[in-house]
Amino acid sequence: MKLFFCFLITFLSLNLLPLKLQENSSKPSNSNKINQSFELSQITLILNNQNHNVITELTAPRLNADSSSEQLSILNPLLKVKEKNKSSKIIRASKGLYNRTSNLLEFEKNVQIKFSSITQDLLLDTDELILNNRDGSVTSPVDTYFQSNDFHIHSKNLKIVNFLERQIKIIFENGIIISPDTNEELGSANKIKFYLESDLLIMQGLAVIKQKAISIQADEIHYNPVLKKIIKSINSTIINNS
Repeated sequence: MKLFFCFLITFLSLNLLPLKLQENSSKPSNSNKINQSFELSQITLILNNQNHNVITELTAPRLNADSSSEQLSILNPLLKVKEKNKSSKIIRASKGLYNRTSNLLEFEKNVQIKFSSITQDLLLDTDELILNNRDGSVTSPVDTYFQSNDFHIHSKNLKIVNFLERQIKIIFENGIIISPDTNEELGSANKIKFYLESDLLIMQGLAVIKQKAISIQADEIHYNPVLKKIIKSINSTIINNS
């Protein structure tokens, strides 16, 4: 996936191509290095990809570039991904870093993702998030807390596949499913996969679901958190909780 960054500033226009910072100039450039430091205020970055049904933009009150660094520093970044079906995804944070060599956009401190659809809003909170502009994936190497109307998930780290597209898959590592009403632990697994277009959690590796007086342990469990029902289990064992 190719992404193009466009800074919309009064009297100034810069294009950030993957892996390179290019100025609107006829002069050829073979280096990612910025010749001099600069600071921009009230920036808007337009990210265009091959999916014309998706519009992505990043806004921030300030951006700093240091000639001695490969990174652009962004204050209070706000990334919006809007789809024609009215669904949207928003990432906000206190600090952002864009690495022009690796083409990674990092969000740090008070990071939150909001997934909005016609039916509900989903929230994900963490302290570090990395958007890979090459493949559109998002990763967090630290603790995350995911909230929906029907379940919450606390995980040690996660990966979001195809974040800039409509079909999104979230992979929670060492995840714990929690009831939003009672804060009780409903289950856990080494890996929990959640597809935003469905109501299905695929739990893999030491998967456990607690149901009233019993617990179901299995190598893999397919669980519907809306219906609170196990759809499928592999190599399962039933344990009496009493």
